[in-house]
Formats: sequence, C-alpha cells, structure tokens
Amino acid sequence: MTQRMFRNCILLTLGFAASQTILPAQERNGLEGIWSVSVNVTNCQTGAPIRTVVSLQQFRPDGSVLETANTASRGMSEGVWGSADEKNVAALYWFFRYNPDGTFASRASVTDKIVLGSNGEFTSTGIVLDYDANGKLLTTGCFTHTATRLTAGFDRHGNEWNH
Repeated sequence: MTQRMFRNCILLTLGFAASQTILPAQERNGLEGIWSVSVNVTNCQTGAPIRTVVSLQQFRPDGSVLETANTASRGMSEGVWGSADEKNVAALYWFFRYNPDGTFASRASVTDKIVLGSNGEFTSTGIVLDYDANGKLLTTGCFTHTATRLTAGFDRHGNEWNH
C-alpha cells in the first residue's frame, strides 16, 4: 500500500513537472519534452526478444531525464542526457527492478544513443546492465526505442484527444 501511494505521488509530481516544460518543448525540434516510447529488449548475442515495455520519458532542459514504464517489476528511472549535435543525443539513467513479492531484484544501468527524427519522433539503441545489491553484473540486454513526442491536446497522429 505504501509503495503504491509513493508511486502515485511520484507520478503526480512528474505530471506537474511535465506541465512546466511542455509548451516550450513543443516549440522546438530538440529532445526536451515528454515522449511515448516503445522499448524492445533483446539478447545482445542472438537478437532474441526478451521483453517489450512501453514507457513515458521526460527530457528536461536542465539535462535530467525521468522515465516510468508500464510494468510493476521496475521503479522509475532517473538520469542525465546531453546533445552531441542537432540530431544525436546520449542518455544515461538508472532504475530498480523488483521481484514479484516486491523485494529488490537488481539495479539497472541504461546507456542510450538517441537519433532525433523529423515530425516529433526519435529512435535509439542501447544497453541495459543489471547489477545485484553488491554491484555484481547479473545480465546484459540490448534494446531499441521508437518514440513519439506527446503534445498538449493531440495524440501522436495529430488527432485531438477526446477527454
């Protein structure tokens, strides 16, 4: 119960923070703003699918990144990002994974290479490393992201939202 309440408070805080940056982000073609992201994690050696996750990622003007995903087995991500040039961005962020009983499973470290596209989209590739409580590497996964910028009042296809 406490964990659910904490998660809801974090989501409300994220939503409020997002509202403070959404209009300036819509005026730019950069990474700042909130994105709907499809995450495909694969085995790095074989390319075999491991899992698919949907997330919301917020890239803030101060260089911080926040992410939340549609799975209860992991916590919110926190990290940093920076632009290499107008189209290429690097991000590094971390999150905790949990066992089905809610106990700590691992800490994940994500390295993400983002390429900005046109029309409010980006793609990226990266690596996610999972570490146990003692810092021992448990698993390595590769991933791809496809993302669309969220904008106030419209869905990713430019259709007005029905509330």
